[in-house]
Amino acid sequence: MSPRHLSVVRAAVLLAVVLSSPAEASARPPLSLRLGYASQVSTARAYDLVDENDHLPLFRVGVAYAFPLKRSRLEVEGGFLTGGSSASLHQVATAKLGLVGVEVGAAYRLRLGTYVEPYAQALVGYDRLRLELGPLGQRVGQVSATALLGVSLVFPLNSYSATAPSFLFDLGVGYGFRPDARFDALAPEPPGEDEEPVPSQSLRAGDLPLAGVAYRLQLGIRL
Repeated sequence: MSPRHLSVVRAAVLLAVVLSSPAEASARPPLSLRLGYASQVSTARAYDLVDENDHLPLFRVGVAYAFPLKRSRLEVEGGFLTGGSSASLHQVATAKLGLVGVEVGAAYRLRLGTYVEPYAQALVGYDRLRLELGPLGQRVGQVSATALLGVSLVFPLNSYSATAPSFLFDLGVGYGFRPDARFDALAPEPPGEDEEPVPSQSLRAGDLPLAGVAYRLQLGIRL
């Protein structure tokens, strides 16, 4: 074999070693974006006031930054949640519950091959809740927490590059630790500048239980 051919063979072998190197294979982009459906389930009878199916459907957007570890990743994530539910009050009025919240947390993701990442995640957040009973309403704020176990399916957009973007399909199930929301001062909206105030008395609706099973179905991309 000529020296020129020998150099070509050596270069090809070196390239194959680099592409199959564990360090290169684990070099994944650190930033990811997820969006999708999230739900909080409350089976307490009092929750039937705002939803007959025991669900609080939410839309979620999350952004995460990953710190690569050996065969795993530690992701720090921030998320935004919004949604609500409603139910009829004896066909006379409608009870509506709305939630807007933010949360931050961390997830430990174990890499099993190229496509599967089981994970455990813990998040703490702050919820802004609004309950409306006909013309009456009240807003309250409270701290929340969520713990999830799940799995992500990772589909690289370029299978020949470990740093190429990947498409994500994420499913997580766990528990949402949300304290009972106390609505004890429902009142009409304040009148406008040109309107005369109408004497009224606030209404106590009681505590609304919100803790229960939580699950999320999200799509995303790892940049």
